Amino acid sequence: MGRTFSFEYAGRKLSIWPIPVDEGWELWVIEGEKRLECGGKISVDEAVIAAREGYDSILIAADQLKARVLARLAVKS
Repeated sequence: MGRTFSFEYAGRKLSIWPIPVDEGWELWVIEGEKRLECGGKISVDEAVIAAREGYDSILIAADQLKARVLARLAVKS
């Protein structure tokens, strides 16, 4: 397994995994080993351009996805 971005909400251990797909990565919200939802895709081209500008597009997208998931879970509580 490559990079993961872990977080918790109400005792639930969640993480975001960039899963390799053709020409990029899909960002999946994971609980345990179960995929809960796909939160978007980062293309290789997008990642390369961002890296040239000093940004980590996967980290940025993972942080944005985490914020959306936490906001949605907070509304449901």
